[in-house]
Amino acid sequence: MKKIFKYLFICAILWIYSPYAKAQKDKNKNLAAAIEFYSSLRYVDAIEVLKLVLAKEPDNIDAMEMIANSYRLTKQYKESLTWYAKLCSKSYFKPDWALRYAEALANNKQYENSEQWYRKYLSIVPSDRRATLFSQADFDKLGKGVNWNINYLNINTQASEYGPMLYRDGLIFSSNRSNNKPIKYVFGWNNTPFSDLYYLKDRKKLKPVEDTKTDTAKTDQPSKKKDLKYNDDNTPVTSNDSRTIGATLDPSIFMTESNDTSNNIVKLNKKINTKYHEAISALDPNGDLMFTRNNYYRRRVEHSKNGINKLKLFTAEGFGWKKIKPFAYNNNQYSVGHPTLSKDGKILVFASDMPGGMGGVDLYYCIRLTEKSPWSRPVNFGGKVNTEGDEEFPYIDNFNLLYFSSNGWPGLGGVDVFSIKLQDLKPIGQAINLGPPLNSPFDDFSIAKTSDSTGYFSSNRKGNDDIYSFQRKDFKIYLKGRVIDAVTGKTISNANVILKRGESERALKLDEKGVFLTDLVANEGYKLDADLDGFIADRKYIGTDGITTDTTIYADLYLKKTNKIQDDVIQNCDSLKQAFYVGDIYYDLDKSDIRVDAYDNLDKLTDLLRSHPDIKVITRSYCDSRASEEYNRLLSLRRGDAAKQFLINRGINPNRIKVEYFGENDLINKCTDGVPCSEAQQQLNRRTEFEIIYRGVNLSSLKCD
Repeated sequence: MKKIFKYLFICAILWIYSPYAKAQKDKNKNLAAAIEFYSSLRYVDAIEVLKLVLAKEPDNIDAMEMIANSYRLTKQYKESLTWYAKLCSKSYFKPDWALRYAEALANNKQYENSEQWYRKYLSIVPSDRRATLFSQADFDKLGKGVNWNINYLNINTQASEYGPMLYRDGLIFSSNRSNNKPIKYVFGWNNTPFSDLYYLKDRKKLKPVEDTKTDTAKTDQPSKKKDLKYNDDNTPVTSNDSRTIGATLDPSIFMTESNDTSNNIVKLNKKINTKYHEAISALDPNGDLMFTRNNYYRRRVEHSKNGINKLKLFTAEGFGWKKIKPFAYNNNQYSVGHPTLSKDGKILVFASDMPGGMGGVDLYYCIRLTEKSPWSRPVNFGGKVNTEGDEEFPYIDNFNLLYFSSNGWPGLGGVDVFSIKLQDLKPIGQAINLGPPLNSPFDDFSIAKTSDSTGYFSSNRKGNDDIYSFQRKDFKIYLKGRVIDAVTGKTISNANVILKRGESERALKLDEKGVFLTDLVANEGYKLDADLDGFIADRKYIGTDGITTDTTIYADLYLKKTNKIQDDVIQNCDSLKQAFYVGDIYYDLDKSDIRVDAYDNLDKLTDLLRSHPDIKVITRSYCDSRASEEYNRLLSLRRGDAAKQFLINRGINPNRIKVEYFGENDLINKCTDGVPCSEAQQQLNRRTEFEIIYRGVNLSSLKCD
């Protein structure tokens, strides 16, 4: 027995000191270090250690999830996409992974795949309104009818600049630019300095410049870690309590001047700026400055119950803004930040993740009767503004338009800027995405307007946060054309011309020369018809996709006099329509396969074409409104081709079959984007219709008595 114990003891000693045991120990040590960095919100450091863990354990799910989230939270979207794709390829994946994967796909401009994963997330979490909104969104229509002129400004450095706020003739903004001294405190989230508030005295010095930043600027690490000291009071596990609610800094070394006299840029006083984050500000009409700061007041740091240093609102009062006063509804357990004030100073809007909201970060408002009155208790704006995601960076303009950034409403990726009309503090209508290029696949936020059509905003589309100017240029699209006799070439001034878009239609007036002129909407499809007694009608299809400047589309319609045979067809319109009627065929969601229930109608059409050699057919295919317009156009083309191929396979000459496709245009019900509809209602729109051309006359264009 002693020999056995001795043998086992020796084996245990050998195992402990074997290379395998050492590797196992190192592996466990690396994973423990990664978990410590991740839990402490030091995501840049977590990424480096997680790379070591995954090099040895490529299927470690916990490590994969942490590195995917770390890349997302440090705005490294390509890398986060790679890891979320790997997570979602597993036989089992968390619902949150599907949501994050959909977001990462949007960040990388893969909108069609993004929509599919939002749908998958919706099937797992049907109660989440975000998935419904995104899966039904038409990204081609975002910002339609508006043309933005965007300029990168000379105020930007290799550091981050964001949160512009108009003050006198200048601009107050946030930045983590540093002086030439060693950096004493950094933000452990991404190893960058904390932000302070700065003042540019003269906005006229802001000029458009060519951006010299490179993509590597956003991932460079400090080269001398001995100069850096991690702050113990990092922000929470989400970006809600970082230097801003929702937008984090990218790693870099920042060695720029704190006071740029050449551009008249000065840092605000030390009563306002501290060693923690100071950011988004708003000016009270009485001259006070309201701003966002980490929970640090009178040299004392406060934390939540789980050890997180939250955001709070403060007001700088008095001469030189030397007296700092906390907001009445600050709380150690949640964040309050991003203030904006109405022109009269009686309405305050801010962002908070306080309990009882609709999602991560919501927008709230308070009111007061006079400048001396206390603020009322915060009121949530509700579902017209807030979602299960984050709504932040509010701004109220002089026309009671509320601007804000959100990742819960359908957008291009990251957070996008939206607007909604307020009437007596009630949101009217639906939040409108301002569209590209003001919005991008990255984070776009913190708007400030200098006029109804100009202003500034922030974006991290180039890596770090930067300040841009914008100018809105509305554009017009016109349709102009003539009605012409197809034989003589002369214009016809007494024809009937109808323009149809979806369920709406309007008659176009012809002048004495047979010319019509009307305006169109961007990113839409139209049907244009002309008819006149004694003539064969003509029809054209007009699309305005991708138009972003003033444009006139020219489209002439040609009417041809009927012959005796065609007159007989027109006179027998009703009976011929009944005799040659072929019912619609339908498709499954996101499919173009011919279903079994379509065979009867297609077989009837085949028999008609075989028995009447002078018949031709037009297939007109459609989709429901879910997915983007571009995607639906291509899907409807595939449906039309599938129907044509079915007929060809049964011996019909392809020259007798014309395919037309319209995507989500011409819905037969009101199931447009954002309208809740049953699957049965959506099914009616996923169809192919058949138009019979008999002896040169399109029977569907005839109006029978």
